[in-house]
Amino acid sequence: MAPPRSGGQKYTHLPLPVLAICVVPYYADADPSSRAASERLEAAVVAQELAFERGVPTARVVRLAHAKHCVFISNEADVLREMRAFIRGLPQ
Repeated sequence: MAPPRSGGQKYTHLPLPVLAICVVPYYADADPSSRAASERLEAAVVAQELAFERGVPTARVVRLAHAKHCVFISNEADVLREMRAFIRGLPQ
């Protein structure tokens, strides 16, 4: 583990199963004046997801396109399917 920063602890090793469900924003409906800012935000989110995936290679990372922030509401069936698959794959 890395030393604490700003009173927090940075965890770089997670010795347990991890399921990360990520929302892939979709900004096709954004008006032209805000589209560039939306695309920059989306690029930052994707970079953060990729950094997590590289940093936690044992994680199962699922990206759900066109999902809303409350992904468990907007994509309930997808979330339940992924959770069930993840749980079935856990060691007994």
